[in-house]
Amino acid sequence: MKIGIDAGGTLLKIAYITGDERRLEKRPSTDIDSLIDELNTSHRDDDIYLTGGKAEYMSSRLTIPAVLSIEFDATFRGLKLLMKEQGFKFNKFVYLNVGTGTSFHQADSDGQRRAGGSGVGGGTLMGLSRLLTGVENFDDIISLAKNGNRDQIDLKVHHIYAGNKSPLPGDLTASNFGNVQPGDHKDANIEDQLQSVIALVAETVSTIGISLAEGFNTEHIVYIGSTLLDNDVMTEIINRYVRLKGMRPHIIVDGEFSGAVGAAM
Repeated sequence: MKIGIDAGGTLLKIAYITGDERRLEKRPSTDIDSLIDELNTSHRDDDIYLTGGKAEYMSSRLTIPAVLSIEFDATFRGLKLLMKEQGFKFNKFVYLNVGTGTSFHQADSDGQRRAGGSGVGGGTLMGLSRLLTGVENFDDIISLAKNGNRDQIDLKVHHIYAGNKSPLPGDLTASNFGNVQPGDHKDANIEDQLQSVIALVAETVSTIGISLAEGFNTEHIVYIGSTLLDNDVMTEIINRYVRLKGMRPHIIVDGEFSGAVGAAM
């Protein structure tokens, strides 16, 4: 069996590959030492492949051989495989890896080039959600946000023009959290706040992705990363926002495992 591991700052993404069968698993990065013990005791005859920020740490504590890959290369290998399996065929595209932060890449037939990164990502989503609402669990944040209405918190174009003709679509965000008035914090709905935090992250990284796509002469923007996992609120905001900007968003199923799958390739 091949075991590919993307050891990130928040999550450990693991791909167990036997022939044509692939099993995917995620664990919190705080479990890294127990995973190392498990590999040392139960997977001594398996092939181990590592990538990610904590790959060197894992390698130094394993008592069995492991192959290390550069994170960006491993992720691109895995992404190409997942895109092929899911029927995506683009000559040129931009992809966003929305993990704890966000990494931006431009890709074509010659390979990928990292165009930059942002500190806005899943870590931002979790940190702001905790500070504003006290909700700490990712699944709880996503579940509560589904019932929110960010029009109560975000200033939209239609708020500014108040029914008059606007040069921009009324649903575009003019200012994240810009609709909060003095005193609103006393009775602000938790669900609304959480949805607005997700929108802040989704729209910020998408705006950067759109600019990169325009400069790269492509309309295709591909999204991967653990922040998108089961995050229907975020994917809906991304799809709506990017399409309003005239681009085509693509959310890759199991995209957060691109690094783990690519490492094992």
